[in-house]
Formats: sequence, structure tokens, C-alpha cells
Amino acid sequence: MATSEILDKRLLAAALSAAFLHHHVAYAQGTQASTQDANEPANRQNGEQATPLPSIIVTGKRASLATAQEIKREKVEIVDSVVAEDINKLPDFNVTEALQRVTGVQILRDRGEGTGVAIRGLTQVETMLNGREVFTAGTGRNLDFTDIPAEMVAGIDVYKTSSADQIEGGLGGSIDLRTRRPFDFAGHALAGSARLVHGDLVSASQPQFSLLASNRWKTFDSGEFGALLHLSHQDRAWREDQKGTNNPLARTNLVPGQTVIAPNGISESGSTGRRQRDAANLMLQWRPSKALELYAEGSYAEFHTFQDTYQMNISASPTFIAGSPTLFPGTNDLKSITWTNAPVSVLSFARDTVDRTAQAAVGGKWRHDNLTLKTDLSYTSSYNNLFFSGPSLATTAANFTQDLSGGIPGSIVAGTDLTNPANYRFTNVAYRTRPFNGHLTAARMDGEYQLPEGFVESLAAGLRLAKRAADNLPGLIFADASVKNMSAAANPGLITSNPNSDFFSGKAASIDNYVAGNLATARDAIALRQAFGITAPIPSSSNPTGQWKIDEDTKAAYFMAKLKGSNMPLDGNAGMRIVQTHESVSGARSAPGGTAPIFTDNTYTDYLPSLNLRYQLRDGLYLRAAASRTVTRPDFNQLSPSATLAQNTINPALNTGSAGNPDLQPIRSKNFDMAVERYFSPTTSAYATLFLKKVDGFITTVSNPEIYDGVTYQVSRPQNTAPADIKGVEVGYQQFFDFLPGWMRGLGLQANYTFVDSNTPDKTLGTDVPLQNLSRHSANLIGMYELGRLSARIAYNWRDRFLSSVANFVGIGAVPVYTKAYGWLDASVTWRIDDRTSIALEGSNLLRTVRESYYGVETRPQSAWLNDRQISLTATIRF
Repeated sequence: MATSEILDKRLLAAALSAAFLHHHVAYAQGTQASTQDANEPANRQNGEQATPLPSIIVTGKRASLATAQEIKREKVEIVDSVVAEDINKLPDFNVTEALQRVTGVQILRDRGEGTGVAIRGLTQVETMLNGREVFTAGTGRNLDFTDIPAEMVAGIDVYKTSSADQIEGGLGGSIDLRTRRPFDFAGHALAGSARLVHGDLVSASQPQFSLLASNRWKTFDSGEFGALLHLSHQDRAWREDQKGTNNPLARTNLVPGQTVIAPNGISESGSTGRRQRDAANLMLQWRPSKALELYAEGSYAEFHTFQDTYQMNISASPTFIAGSPTLFPGTNDLKSITWTNAPVSVLSFARDTVDRTAQAAVGGKWRHDNLTLKTDLSYTSSYNNLFFSGPSLATTAANFTQDLSGGIPGSIVAGTDLTNPANYRFTNVAYRTRPFNGHLTAARMDGEYQLPEGFVESLAAGLRLAKRAADNLPGLIFADASVKNMSAAANPGLITSNPNSDFFSGKAASIDNYVAGNLATARDAIALRQAFGITAPIPSSSNPTGQWKIDEDTKAAYFMAKLKGSNMPLDGNAGMRIVQTHESVSGARSAPGGTAPIFTDNTYTDYLPSLNLRYQLRDGLYLRAAASRTVTRPDFNQLSPSATLAQNTINPALNTGSAGNPDLQPIRSKNFDMAVERYFSPTTSAYATLFLKKVDGFITTVSNPEIYDGVTYQVSRPQNTAPADIKGVEVGYQQFFDFLPGWMRGLGLQANYTFVDSNTPDKTLGTDVPLQNLSRHSANLIGMYELGRLSARIAYNWRDRFLSSVANFVGIGAVPVYTKAYGWLDASVTWRIDDRTSIALEGSNLLRTVRESYYGVETRPQSAWLNDRQISLTATIRF
């Protein structure tokens, strides 16, 4: 057996054994996996041949770092990996949060958790589960990593460069989630964990559980069988406070002789709720002989977000107290003012979402002499739905003071008692639902033939056929209903007091005490409407102009040569992937007298060459180079010819809509990478990567007024833009300081930094702008400690300012919206009680970070968000 294979086995065995001793169900492992195949999900998924390495054994908890580092070293593509043990050493609830610490990856945040992944600034990422495509139903094409509990994965591989055998679609790269398999373990395995998570703002705690059971059996005449079941349940209480200034207005009556940019009031939302994740993975393996291995696997993930929101909205009024307007020095931006007779609305609503994704697959691998054949057949189904329901109230504030000087907008109401129900009247009851559905059937066949000698080590080829369907049927159900002549005081059972006290923890003047709608029956839409005397039925479907259905068939073939220099330390791969895409889009659009169906049909072919080279300058020092062409198809809602319209019953000027464009072209990119990597020991390395992407035709959204049935909406539609370049550098470093004396030898450090320079034309602004949600600078700094029974991590994730969106306002024009730079601090401490049991104390968002955004300049604040500090206690045991 090759020295590298021995090393791989020892690294994997050490990582699996060490993971037993940590919180969550990390692994359950005997001594070491007994076959080469057991290691393939970790670091030879694409069949690479390992470069011989020194036989160095790493044991204990540091083995997880060694395993991830070895995966990065052994791949000929430029890859970053993280394995389960390191994922579970920090309080990451979902896979997105684990990805935030990977070099070049940036994420957004939602309700205190990570969401939305971009690699090198590009959200067009191919998402895979055990090497096959997986997705969450919705407007996009990819898996929402928020759906997946972090403890469900054995490892995550982030591919920064492409090869011909990879599934197309990742303009920014590909992310492959690897789950555990029974042949990863030497024998039986059983492990469980329990965690209690407390949110300090919501003042509530919820439990989380995880269980893994695996076994393998040898028979006399039928070979070896393996079965693994992994279950996870997460429940987390959360709270998010948000303050916004509404849209800016150009006012000419505030300061004589000046046009002043003033906020259109204030919006303060206190949201509380629960997030529940349930996931299961079943894996069966059968090896009837050394030449043949078969498998069947099924995975299921369900993610619920339950949300109750109480939102105070106060609009800027035509009148104000004379002398109260002040401006930021040297600007025409309003700093403070006291409005009089300001309109007030209180929105109370339940907003719930659910994602359900299931995948089933069967396949196998057969080897005979120099030939290896692999096959995989899978079916994926996903469903997503949004539910929105609740009543609204209205009143008038005698005096409303806005103060924007403190960064977080301040608001004070005087002259009107907002706690008195007699001052309120009901205005409407909201009801909206919005579903998405998605299905995928895919079949894949791959073959590889090892050549005896020469620069070409092997030849590989493969076919993939996929049929994907997506729709939003029956569309957005919009059944808001007006309520007239109904006072709050006369209906005490339909109101409550705002339950979210200590808004923003007192960081800015806020309106904590006010009357709000009672949400006790908000999730029973019929009962809620009956309570308000609404008899109009809820429609069973939306207007046809808001519905779409897309069928997409792809046929892909690839040819690839794996290269290995006989007289020089050079290896790599070169290949071509050919993909034909056939799209059928159906929907409806407005026509005289009603609507008319529309159907488009489009077929196109892409040729995607790729080259990956790795040169070993000397022992442990590598130079890599890569070039490729990639393609990403437009999102489904972007292709739809239909329009989704949303009326604002309080302010018709805020009616909005979104529509697609069936004439959109795919986004294509030419990619060039060069990297240098230095490996000093199994857990110590440093690297730097330069990259350039020349992107042809990003998709941007343009907003214009459109009239439907006599009503004006501000409708956003996508369109292709001019070419753009994305370039940057990634650097990273990790090391344990074993040379230090005594207890200090357990100290370690991981650090990485990414710089991305991007410019793309924005037709709304009329200039070049960075990619949306892309920070020019981002970094991670992780302090580590591993010694004896103690394990600890403290991780700081920071990202620079980034462009959030572009908005267009009457009298002002197009305005960029920026989110300020911010950092996020997580930490954990684990104590191993014995060889079977460990406990961990964890903290997330320890700094209680406030995220802030603004319109163009910081003297025009837009929004601020504050989330819980989460503290958890975890116990893990193995049997």
C-alpha cells in the first residue's frame, strides 16, 4: 500500500476517534477504517492519485486540521476543506455558518444566523450533496445551506477551480457537502448529543438533539454490508430588533431656500420566534467483492422559521415644529426634526416559512484491472412556502421627533398616548402565501482507464442526463382585506401590548410601549378574518400573470486526461465538458381585456474547457495554476415572463412588483487562478492565491413604473449587463505552537484574508459598482487551544462595507445602499470528562453586533439590526 494511503487512513482514523470526544454527534469510530474505499469520500472523491508523502501520524483533536489540510494538498484543483470535528468546535447551527470561515467565502445574516453564500463575491455557486446536485425550491437554483444542521455533515469541500468531471453551474465555484458512510468506520458506532441553547434578547431556551448509529457486517459468501442512520433535531428561540428610516424624500419646505433629504419616518420592528431543523440521512453500502461496491442513500431536511413581528411605523408629515429641523454640517441631509400630526400604523403579523428537501440515490462502483466505472441515479424534490397574516392599526402622533445623529436612528412620540386603545382604529387584515416547488431526476455514468506509462496517467469520460422542473403554482395568494369603522378600544380581545421591551437594548431612543394587534389567531386565517367580519373568501390561486412553470433538460458529456510527469514533479488534469440546455418557460402576461398565455422555448450549447496543474517545487512547496470556462443559468424567477404584484393598502405609492425576462442569457466566465502553498507539517501551512474572472453578462435588476388594471406598481425586471472583471487575492495560515513550553504548547492560530476587486455596470446608477453583497476586504481570525482534556476556539469573522442594493426614489434618483463593516465573534470551550463523554460551553454573537446600512452616505441611515447573544451547553456521549 502506498505511503500516502497509509497516511490518509491514519489521519481519518485519528479524526474520527477524536470527534467522539467532542460535542454534537461528530463521529463514532473504532480504531481505523479497514479499506482504501472508506477514505474516498474524504479526499479521493474524483479519483485523484495521491502524491507520496512522509509517513507522519497525527493523533488527537488536531487530526481534524491535518485531515482538512491534507485534502487541500492532495486535490489538483484549488480547494478549501473543513471537516466535522472543526465544524463542531464552534457554535455553528447550520452549514452556512461553518462556511463563513473558509477563505474567500462571504455570507449574509438573517435572524442571527448565517445565510446566503458567495465564493469570491459570486453567489452563482453549484451546490452538491455527496457529489450530486441538490437544491432548495425557490427563485434560485441552489441549496440554501441554512436548511442543513451543521452536525449532519462529515466535511465540506469548497472548489475554487473547475475540472471537466464537475457538474456545471458554479460561476464562483462548487460546494460539496459530504455525509458519513458506514464503511468510514471500522465496526459498529453509536453516539448522541444534547444541547440547550439560550437567547438573551428573547429570554428563552430550546433543546437540540443528534444521534448517529452505524454498523458493518461481513458475511461468508455475500461480501460486506454497512448501514448508517443519522438524525438531527434543532430548536432555537430567537429575537431580532430592526430600526429603519423608510425611503428618503426630497423636501423643499423644511429649510428656506434648500432641498433637504429627509427620511420618510421611522419603522421599528421587534420580531421573535423559533427556528426548527429536522434532518435525517440513511446510507446503505454493500461490497459483494473487492471489485464491486453498491450503495443506496436517502436524505431529508425540513426547516421551519416561525416569526411574530410587531412593527411601529410613523411617517413624516407635511407639518413640523418651526425651528426643529437641523442638518448634518456641510450637507443637505436632515439630522433631526419634530413632525406634527404624523400618521402612525402598527403592523402585527405572523410570518412563517418552511423548506422541505428530500433526495434519494442509488449507485455503484466497479473496478477491473485498470478500468473503473461509476454510476449514480438520483431524484430530488423540494418545497418552500411563505405564510403571512395579521391585523394593522392606525392612529396619529401629535409630535414625533426623529434624531439621526447617533448612527442608530432615534424616535420619540409626545402628545399622544400610544398605550391607549381609544387612540387606535383597525385598518386592514393581511393574508399572503407564496409557494415554490422543484424536482430533479439525474443519471450519471463515469469511467476511468489507467494507462501504464507516460505523461497521461489516465483517461476519464462521462455522461450526465438531468431533467429539472420548477414552478410557483398556484402563485402568490394575496388576500389582504380592508377594515372600516372598527375601533381598538371596542374590541379588546383583538389587541395586545407590544411584548418586545428593551428595544435595541437602549442603544437609541425607541418606542417600546404601544398597542398592537393580537396574533393569537393569526395562523388561523379563517378565524382571524371572521373576527373582523371579513366575508370575502381567500382565493385558491393568484392572477395568472403571477404564475410560472419552467422545465429544463440538460445533457452533458466530458472527456478528461489526468496528467503526471514522469521526470518532473508535475500533475494535474485537462478536459472539456460539453453541455446542451433546453429550457421551456410558460406563464402569462397582461393583455387587453385580461391575460394571455406565453410560452418560450430555448436551446443552447456550452463548451467548457478546464486545466488544473500542480508543480512541486520542493518537498511541501507547491505551485498551482488553473484555467477554465464556466456557465451559470439564470434563476427561475428571472426567466419567468410573469409578474408578481403586491399592493400596499396603507400607501399606494409603495405598490411593488417583480417580473422576469425569458430572453435572459446565461452568465459565462473565463477563470484564471495561480496559487502557492507551503506545508510545513501535517497541521501547519501557509498559502496565497491570485484569481481573475472575466464575466460576460451579469444579470442586474432595473425598476420602472408599470400599470396593471389601472393601478401603478414599481416593477423590477432583470436584464443582462456588460462584461465585468473580478480579481483578487486570498492568503491563509494555520499552526499549532508546539515549540512553546508547558501549557502554551496547546496554543494555535488560523487566519485568512480575502481581497476582491469587482466592477460591473449599473444602468440605474449610470456607473460601475461592486458586486452586490460583496465586501472588498474580509478576514477570519481563529484562536485555538488543544491540550489534554481541554479544547477551545475563539473565532472572529469580519467583513468590510458592501453594496446591499440600489434604490430609486422620486425627486432623488438612484441611490446605492451600503451595509457598514462589522465583525462577529463566536467561541467554545470543551472538556473531555472521559473517553466517552464530553461537555461544551459555547457562545455565538458574543459582541451583540449591530449591523447598520445607509443610503449612499452615512448621514442618510437606512436600517440597523440587533440579534441575540446565544449561549449553549452541550453534552456528548458515545457507546
